[in-house]
Formats: sequence, C-alpha cells, structure tokens
Amino acid sequence: MADRFDKFTERARRVLTLAQEEALRFNHNYIGTEHFLLGLVREKEGSAAKALRNFGVRLEDVRRAVQTIKGRGERPVQGEIHLTPHAKRLIEITVDQARALGHDHIGTEHLLLGLVADGESVGAGILESLGGTDREVTEEVMRILGVPPSEIRDAVWQLRHGLLREEMPGKGGPVYRQPAVIIDGKAIAAEVREEAKQRADKLHERGITPGLALVLVGENPSSLSYVRSKGDAAEQAGIYSDMFHLPENTGQQTLLSRILDLNEDGRFHGILVQLPLPKQLDEHAIINAIDPQKDADGVTPMNLGRLLRGEPSPWPATPAGIVELLHRSGHPPNGKHVVVCGRSNIVGKPVAAILMQKSPRANGTVTLCHTGTPDLASFTRQADILIAAMGSPNAITAGMVKPGAVVIDVGNNWVEDESRQSGRRLVGDVDFEAVRQVASAVTPVPGGVGPMTVAMLLSNTVMLAEQQAGRH
Repeated sequence: MADRFDKFTERARRVLTLAQEEALRFNHNYIGTEHFLLGLVREKEGSAAKALRNFGVRLEDVRRAVQTIKGRGERPVQGEIHLTPHAKRLIEITVDQARALGHDHIGTEHLLLGLVADGESVGAGILESLGGTDREVTEEVMRILGVPPSEIRDAVWQLRHGLLREEMPGKGGPVYRQPAVIIDGKAIAAEVREEAKQRADKLHERGITPGLALVLVGENPSSLSYVRSKGDAAEQAGIYSDMFHLPENTGQQTLLSRILDLNEDGRFHGILVQLPLPKQLDEHAIINAIDPQKDADGVTPMNLGRLLRGEPSPWPATPAGIVELLHRSGHPPNGKHVVVCGRSNIVGKPVAAILMQKSPRANGTVTLCHTGTPDLASFTRQADILIAAMGSPNAITAGMVKPGAVVIDVGNNWVEDESRQSGRRLVGDVDFEAVRQVASAVTPVPGGVGPMTVAMLLSNTVMLAEQQAGRH
C-alpha cells in the first residue's frame, strides 16, 4: 500500500493526516472513509473541498453525522491506528480513478471520486445524506477539472465503468479508450483447422490417415452433440474418426477394456474420452489407461508431467487453444502478468504451467487463483492477461479487471432466459458487456475459446499421427 502514496500530491497527503486527526478526535482506533471525508472538507484549498462546498457540505454537519453513526470512543487512542477495509478500498479506487483520467498524480479530487465510488462505505453514505450523490459529485469534479459541459455526461459514465484514458499525441488532452476488441475464436480456429488439414494431407500422400477415437459413455445430450461436432470437424480436416458410444450403466472393466483395445488399434493415432463420466466410473483410472502416445487431449499423467517439465507433449486442447488465441490476436504473454482463475486439471493448472515456461511463446509471470483465494479482485486487477476458468456465470465483473487488460473467458455456463425458445442461453465466467468497457481485448461466449478447443484437438491428433509415423 505504501508505494501507492508516492504519487499523492501535498494536499492529498494532508488529507491523510487530517483524516488521522479526525479519527483521534473521536477516539476511534481506526481510520475509516468517514474520517477521509472530514479530511477532504478540512483541506480547504483542494479541488475536493471546492466540490463539496458547492454542495453545501460543512465540516460541522459531517462531524455531527459521524457522531450520530459511529459515536465517540470512551478514552483516547493509544498506539497505532489502521485503515479499515473500506478505507483501503478507497485508496485502491482512488489510484484507479487517477489512472482512468490519465493523470500521473493523485490529488484530493481523486480521493473524493474514490470515496463516492464505493457506495457501501460510511463516508459515501454520509455525503449522500448531505446532498452529494455519486453521480452528482462525480459530475461536479469533472466540471472543476475542466471537462467541457457537453462531454461531462459521457465522461462520468465512462469513468464509473472504469474506462482507461490515454494521452493522445497532438490531441491536446486525454481521450477515452474504445470498447475492447472482440477476439474472434471462430476465425482463429478456422486457421488452425486449415493448417491441421494441410498437415493431414501430407500424411495422406504417405499413405497415412490420421485417426481419432471418440469415446462417449451415457446419453447426456450436450456431450453427445459435442462429440458429434468433434467427429464432423475431424472429417473436414482429413482425419478419420469413429465414436464408441457405450450405455450409461457401462462398468469400469468394460470401459477399460475398450480403452486398451483402442490403444492397440492401428487405425487410431489419438483417443479422447468425453468427460464427465457417469458416477460409477473412476475417471482417473480411465484416463490413466490411455496410451500417452495416443493422448489426444494431453490429460494423462505422463503428458501432464512432460508439460510441467517443458518437454514435448500434446497439450490439453483448451489451454493450447488459449495460447494460440493470445499469439494470433497479437497479445503474446511474454513479460506479462497472467492471472488464472480456476485450478482444474484440464484448464487452470495446465494453462498456468504452459504460460510460466521459459519459452518465446510463454514466459509470463503467472498467478493462479482459486476458491480458496481471499479477495480475488485484488489479484485480478493486477492482471495484464486475465484467464477466467471458474465455471461460474458472470463471476468476473468490470470492477475486477485492470483497465486495458486482455480477458480470456473459458466459461461455458447455461443460464435461464425466458426470451429464448430453449429457455436458456450460454454465458461465460465474465460479465461480457461490462468488462468490454474496461478491457482492451476479450473473448466472447460462445465463439471464443470453445471453437479453439476443437481445433487444437484436431491439431493434436495430426501431431500424434506425425510422431507415430516417424517411429515406423
């Protein structure tokens, strides 16, 4: 937190001192947003004080409100006093607001914007009770900062939604970033599939047809549709495919026997077992039974171990697709802070392992977050590249995204939607429309990571066929 005060102006620093004085005045052993509000009112020369005077906010009125809401401590405070969580949040928002305005300093105006932006804080509540709502205060600060009246409404909306402002050469001041570019997963997947087809054609010239065995257990409609779509895509890429559809009540030994048979079947260079499996089956044992040399989805322990060691192996299809999306859309991870939300064995863990490798296509600084991560937003707001693989609809909100970040949404969630004939629609883990106003690039759902997963499965199958051809 200390490094965030480096850019504070002298008046903003004085507000911090005055806030501490007000806390001690009330015998409070903490500094809250209410004390920051008092400090902003007392720093009379600051832009914030000017805005507050225009709303008729007086020091005695704020103190009276603090007395009523928080009371006074019984005895003087001894020792150090600390910032409350809301006060810490105020500082974080203040830094974000200054950045969003394109300012390289943090003044009292930014502290006031930070205070009203956190509508759940005591300070914001007191200010609103005295006639200063979030929008009205923000508009007043914009006027004081010299934003033309005709642009204030748009400026307030964009600031409230976290849009980054940038200094543009020759423009005479900051302008707002446009909404994020949508990374077209369908188009990039089409490129990958065409490349896989060209490689398959070369194998055909040698009398080799890449083969993919698709194993499905049960009658899950989504899984059945998904496997069929993989089979169709394989045929279009010049890959022979066959689906082995077993009944819902299939036993462990029956399925294991089928996997072992496919391991020995020369028609197939790749094997994919569609997950999830029915409850009576041991998923780990089934995956472990796949020959690593035919592991089309890169999920066997042998191949995951090779991945972690940086050795050649088929990568899990979805993480491999994420890497291709980043590179082919012009957002390589080299030197970037990548934050991955989710620790599954098929996405979160492997994509983190891939992107941390010492490789021109990786070399990112990776943070892996999960359900046990406290204050998730404090990590996601640091990400240059944010990968959401949580399985929770709209879990990543605009306030959790660093302005200008690249956001990859791996989510695949069905939610109710009465406006649709099916009664439902597909959404990701990211609040797409809101996050698009903050990020520089974002993948949609559907049409982002999903098509890449299928494309990379085909690419992996051709790669396995190439490797097996080279061994004979």
